[in-house]
Amino acid sequence: MTEALNPGQKKAVTSHRGPMAVIAGPGSGKTRVMTHRIADLVSAGVSPGSILAITFTNKAADEMLRRTIALLGPGRGALFPTSGFLGPSSLDLDEGTPVLRTFHSFCARLLRRHLHRIEPYSGRFSIYDTADQQQLIGTILKELKLDRTSFPPRATLSRISHWKNHMTSPEQASEESTTFREKELARIFFRYQELLEERDAADFDDLLILVVRLLREHPDVLERLRARFEYVMIDEFQDTNRPQYLMAKLLAEEHRNLCVTGDPDQSIYSWRGASPDNFLRFREDFPEHIVITLDQNYRSTPQILEVAGRLAGSEFGERKLFTDNPDGAEVRVQQLRDERAEAAQIADHIESWQEEGCAASEIAILYRVNSLSRVFEEEFVRRRILYSVVGGMSFYERKEVKDILAYLRVARSTRDDVALQRIINVPARGIGKVSIERFEDAARDAGRSLGEHLRCLDGHDEIRGKAKKGLAQLRDVIETLSENVGAPLSAQVAVAIEASGYLSHLERSEPESWQERERNLEELVAAATETQEILSSVAARAQNDPEYEEIDPMSLFLERIALVTDAEMRTEEKGQVSLMTLHAAKGLEFDRVIIAGVEESLIPHSRHGEAAGVEEERRLLYVGVTRAREQLLMTHASWRRRFQEREPRIPSSFLVELEGTSIVFERDQALVKSSSTWGQTNWHRSDPGDDEDDGLHPGCWIRHEILGRGVIVRAQGHGASKRISVRFEECGEKQLVVGYAPVTPISPPDEEWEPC
Repeated sequence: MTEALNPGQKKAVTSHRGPMAVIAGPGSGKTRVMTHRIADLVSAGVSPGSILAITFTNKAADEMLRRTIALLGPGRGALFPTSGFLGPSSLDLDEGTPVLRTFHSFCARLLRRHLHRIEPYSGRFSIYDTADQQQLIGTILKELKLDRTSFPPRATLSRISHWKNHMTSPEQASEESTTFREKELARIFFRYQELLEERDAADFDDLLILVVRLLREHPDVLERLRARFEYVMIDEFQDTNRPQYLMAKLLAEEHRNLCVTGDPDQSIYSWRGASPDNFLRFREDFPEHIVITLDQNYRSTPQILEVAGRLAGSEFGERKLFTDNPDGAEVRVQQLRDERAEAAQIADHIESWQEEGCAASEIAILYRVNSLSRVFEEEFVRRRILYSVVGGMSFYERKEVKDILAYLRVARSTRDDVALQRIINVPARGIGKVSIERFEDAARDAGRSLGEHLRCLDGHDEIRGKAKKGLAQLRDVIETLSENVGAPLSAQVAVAIEASGYLSHLERSEPESWQERERNLEELVAAATETQEILSSVAARAQNDPEYEEIDPMSLFLERIALVTDAEMRTEEKGQVSLMTLHAAKGLEFDRVIIAGVEESLIPHSRHGEAAGVEEERRLLYVGVTRAREQLLMTHASWRRRFQEREPRIPSSFLVELEGTSIVFERDQALVKSSSTWGQTNWHRSDPGDDEDDGLHPGCWIRHEILGRGVIVRAQGHGASKRISVRFEECGEKQLVVGYAPVTPISPPDEEWEPC
């Protein structure tokens, strides 16, 4: 059974007794080890019913079960349930079958039998899904006389889930709250938990917390489970939160046969409560543990693994992935002029790879934030490259984008009832469902469209109170936008965002994601600017063309969007290039991978400036790099649009860490290469006039508008394309392009400071 395993896998499979951490790098056969270990335990005479294996998804649990049964053959395989999720309960102490389940499935089954031991619950408790939870929050907001706009149910539940993942009680949440908003959220949390208990209900977070309570408060239940489960295995351990770890610890403390499998370098879900620190807690709570590292990779080329290794951590000692796969192409890092050049270059690569025979489904474009997909989608539609946005929506299908476009459509046309219905109460203006129905009925009776009826000063007599005031506010917004139709296209979009109050609405209603949604709106303004520039260019070329007809910018803009959206709707699942965030890519693999936008403030993201956040961003890039089997390309732009302006961009500081062999750095399409490092590229000189002394030499001090003071330690090239390496006082060494970086030479500081 173990003949086909490598030495590390074989040791993990055959080491049955005692606590063990299996540090499984990407593509190292982690699932194979888990299934072989279960099968090896059973083959060694261990009772199948004494094995508990926990993972995170039903799909993974069923796959683990299927592979284990195949390894054991029809005889012993008959001892296993037919499904990890839908099979027998596998929790009755007299059953001889193992338990292969998700955390939540295991907890739900356990609580069905024992939850009556915790007041005031019964064994017939209900499990509230997301819709149930949001409905309950809505009831609480009415009861506490709180505004849904200030405390949106989804965002409120996100905060409550955060507290529960950290095992913070409503009382503790209230004590630790320092702002008015936090105190109100804690008050909602308290009432939410009260109502769940009154209704004999639990949410998904409660399933974990209640099992921990059950095991702590009822030693007889814990004793019976320990007697049953002699061997406990936890998959994807880096994704566990505090309740999940405590559960595993309590169950395994007696026999101490706890096997945790995962990769600290792929812990990227701290915002869900996951913590790589659980590996450290495991080491402290089970000091006799052994560590087995699975460092043979079966997925990627040696070149990709060498580059990935420069991002790996060292919590369990230095780890270096290796492979017996044949050599492949060097990893490439390309600097492009701007986001349009980046999208065009990526489309060129896709077309070239497809000509070589690579299937579109084996190509993935990864990025840190969803807003970056917009330019790629437009370029792919123009080039007729089929694509799908995995784990998210196409850019122009995102709610905030569609809402602002609806405002623009209403301002242009009094007959676009669909657009008006979309935004009539977005942001919330106190116009409820009944008031909307009355407004629609009155418009129909008057023989008007909704837009015409809105603009009529006498058209709202049927509406009273807050709703009437809200309609008047909406009419004012639409009039403002209508008066602005002659302005540049980007200004029209920006005014729609501002006049509607949409940004403050996002901040209130989407506290967990408003910054990303705001970035999407910035990208929408950038798209409008591009459309305006295209029209200006066309008009300039057609000055002497008597047949040229001026095109309405907004009509072209909306048409362009409609074409992108229509193309997205028509594409089929097969034969598509995958567009996705780095988070969504975890667990997937592709022959060819491009990671776009590898720049400061994107990766690492600007919201994660503290040390712990930067480390998670490094792990996120590591996940992206290790998705590639054969070829990996990373891109960064020198300029990106933000609203109407073009901003200079700084390459990600992580790129400096990737310097070495197996990687080449290229600028634009000139393919100016270095043999090993990003910082020593032989950049072309801009022009002879650039030779004047700019005062930017090694040893000179500069001030950067964003990064502060620093000393130049290296310089290459000349003029605007000159590159300098600067050791900053606050943020370490950064690579800058003089032509793009906002730097000014300054006198050395009086105080001593060591730049090395």
